Amino acid sequence: MKWSQVTDEEIRNKIQQIVDEGAHRLVNPEQIQKDMLELIKIRKESGMDYIPWSPIDLARGYSGFCVMFGALDKANPQGGWDSIGHSYLQKIQRVIMKEGIREFSLWTGLAGIIIAARALSRDGTRYDNFIKELNSFFIKSFPSMMQYMESKLEQGISLKEFDVIQGLSGIGRYVLCFIEEQDMRLAMEQIITYLIKLCEDKEYKGAVVPGWYVSPDRYAGYESEEYPNGHFNCGMSHGIPGVLALMSIALMKGVEVSGQREAIHKIAQWIMKWKVNDEFGPLWPARISWEENLEGISKNVVPREAWCYGGPGVARALWLSGIAVNNEEWKSVALETFRGTAMRPETKWNIESDTFCHGRAGLLQMVQRMYSESGDELIGELRNKLLEQVLDLWNPEKLYGYQEKESSDKQNIAGLLDGAAGVFTVLIGLIQEQDTDWDLIFLIS
Repeated sequence: MKWSQVTDEEIRNKIQQIVDEGAHRLVNPEQIQKDMLELIKIRKESGMDYIPWSPIDLARGYSGFCVMFGALDKANPQGGWDSIGHSYLQKIQRVIMKEGIREFSLWTGLAGIIIAARALSRDGTRYDNFIKELNSFFIKSFPSMMQYMESKLEQGISLKEFDVIQGLSGIGRYVLCFIEEQDMRLAMEQIITYLIKLCEDKEYKGAVVPGWYVSPDRYAGYESEEYPNGHFNCGMSHGIPGVLALMSIALMKGVEVSGQREAIHKIAQWIMKWKVNDEFGPLWPARISWEENLEGISKNVVPREAWCYGGPGVARALWLSGIAVNNEEWKSVALETFRGTAMRPETKWNIESDTFCHGRAGLLQMVQRMYSESGDELIGELRNKLLEQVLDLWNPEKLYGYQEKESSDKQNIAGLLDGAAGVFTVLIGLIQEQDTDWDLIFLIS
């Protein structure tokens, strides 16, 4: 895909300086683990929510750092980043030998580990045996995994069957990296076939609804209180836009099965139906309740300019689908969404974190992609503005220089998904001549 690098020499130097200093804080896997376990301990003792530490995860674990070091190695092959990444990959290998692999997911399992090795492989010239061995394990386990997934279609799906983080949208994006291998291509076709089935209408409580409706017995916690009768998830990280992005990217890469184009149209038109406009541009709800679906109106939709939930993530999926099936309307709405972000006051953005998942770094990466591919001047101005903000957020007094924040709760997290590593990986990409595909894990490329 097209790529428009940052050309201002002063800004390029500042990016390089911050990335060099920041990434060197992340070179010790033992210290990263110690820091994360300490953070978890503090949060447990304070009665706060926490995510358990898993060393092999792409989200916060060692696999994510491999992606970052792979990007740094591409930018500077003589910088020694490949050796640091190698030490992380060795750590992952030891964990696998000791504990095995418990799941196949992109962000918390096998798929993420293989993506990590691929990132460090210097375009497939390294770690060939390691990658082949893990791909072979995936292919051998694939039939039983799909049998389990099929059973969930019968019983009633939850988000983790089809989303980007744990489900088939994320797993499928890993598989797409290896479709030159016949077994992997066949697996990809089966994944798409499953997702086409997911898109078929079903009946619930006397109403006909899209198959990605999630009933209330498939989730817990605050969602049970807010959505006692079920919901439809509209976020890129956990909802149907991730499925749309995967099907569209697969189509662009030459993988097509019967019903795929129809499923793309169905999802995209459903997303278009739930678009709400404020004075600046399109918005989408994070979730649509059962009641809202029956009434055909989503209430109290507010902007959120993030990857995981909000307009930019949804719009990026629409953009990709518009390219895949040559639909100018969807592409136009995607551009309007990013132009709306540019015009909307920052006080209405509803993002506080520095990081990728629901922060400024993730928005910057999506805006960079949209600017590079569209050439839209207003989106280009937004890219430059966001870059300036992210550079200004750098605080060398903080543990990793950048912080994760939700509500008023700031955390020092090192990892790729919602930590400093994700910010550094976004930044280094902005000063490269060519597009690097590291962000495929977010299904935005």
